[in-house]
Amino acid sequence: MLLRPLADAGVPDEGTDHSWLTEAEASRLRGMRSAARRRSFLAGHWMARALAADWLQVDPARLALSTFADGRPALQLDGAPLPLSLSIAHSGAWLALALGEVAVGVDVELPRRGRDLDGLARMAFSAPEANALEQLDGTRRATTFCELWTLREACVKRSGEGLRPRQARGIVPQACAVEDSEATSWAFHGGAVALATGVGVRLEFSGEPVAAPQGWRYRGGAA
Repeated sequence: MLLRPLADAGVPDEGTDHSWLTEAEASRLRGMRSAARRRSFLAGHWMARALAADWLQVDPARLALSTFADGRPALQLDGAPLPLSLSIAHSGAWLALALGEVAVGVDVELPRRGRDLDGLARMAFSAPEANALEQLDGTRRATTFCELWTLREACVKRSGEGLRPRQARGIVPQACAVEDSEATSWAFHGGAVALATGVGVRLEFSGEPVAAPQGWRYRGGAA
């Protein structure tokens, strides 16, 4: 897994030169009105190529991204599909990517001002989780919300099902030892990053140390 500031993605000539994108990627980019969304899209797709190129020891120019029918990103080498799972996430100025030979899902979530955490929790979390969140204050409340949210997003991104309210409430993360986990989370910049995979974690982080990992198993839902 790779966790890096968007500014460190190293996208070539980000503002003008998109020749390294496939036509399908370029078409998606043209449809994005938000400059921030365009930057995160370019950074994610560039770093996905770099991560896969390092894994496979090939020239990144030989790699391309497409999408599966369920919307998950798919990697291609010289136009042929690769048997690798890729997941991309971004929040604020940060980008997270996961690559594996088994299904993976990654999500990163940083606190944002003005969000109705109670309303979102009642929509997406189980009743006990939403009730417990209401009892927390300040930083702990925001971090706990982000942790529970990213664990659900990572789960459905791994399966390709997408996050829907009723389904999300049935995905209940339960803490466990990291060595017994199918998902791992880290507190991060007041928020959280989560990786759902079921296998060992390889983490590369740019900037500063990451908090100690917490292991999780899922009960119900898409897990």
